[in-house]
Amino acid sequence: MIQIENNYLNHDLLLNIEKICSSKDFQWIINDWQNLHLQHFFVEEKGKKVCFFTNEIIGQILKNLKAEYVLESSITLFTKKSEMNEFDCVSDFLKDKDYKTFLLILNSCNGYTRIHGLKQIETKRNMAIFIDKPIPFVNTNTTNENCRGVLAIHYQ
Repeated sequence: MIQIENNYLNHDLLLNIEKICSSKDFQWIINDWQNLHLQHFFVEEKGKKVCFFTNEIIGQILKNLKAEYVLESSITLFTKKSEMNEFDCVSDFLKDKDYKTFLLILNSCNGYTRIHGLKQIETKRNMAIFIDKPIPFVNTNTTNENCRGVLAIHYQ
C-alpha cells in the first residue's frame, strides 16, 4: 500500500531540518559525479554507521513511524539539470530485504517520485510518501529549481 500525506511535519520541525542540513557542520558526500547528487547518510547498514545528526533530524519521524529499527536512512539533493532523469535510489544493502520506506520531500519543484506500476507523484514541499513493502521506485532531479531534496528512511 502507498500512502501520501501533505504537510507531514510541523513547520518548526521542517525548518529545523533545513537549518541543520545547511549548517557548516553538516557534511555532504558526492554520490554521483556525473549527475552531482549530494547525499548524507544518517544510518547505514542497520546501524553499522550512525551520524551525529540522526536523532535530531529523523528522531521524531521514527517515533511517528513506530520503527523497530532503521536499515538505512539518508537525505539526497538531486541537483538541477536541463533534462529530467530518473534514478534508482535503493542501495545494494537493501536488496533482498523486507522493509518499509518513508520519503519526505523537502522542497517543491517539477521533479517526481515514480513507484513501480503507479503513476508519478509530483514533488510538493513537506509531502510524505509511505510505502509498506519493498517496491522499486525512482526519484528524479529537477529542471526548474536549484535542487530537489528527499529524505529517505528504510525501516522495519
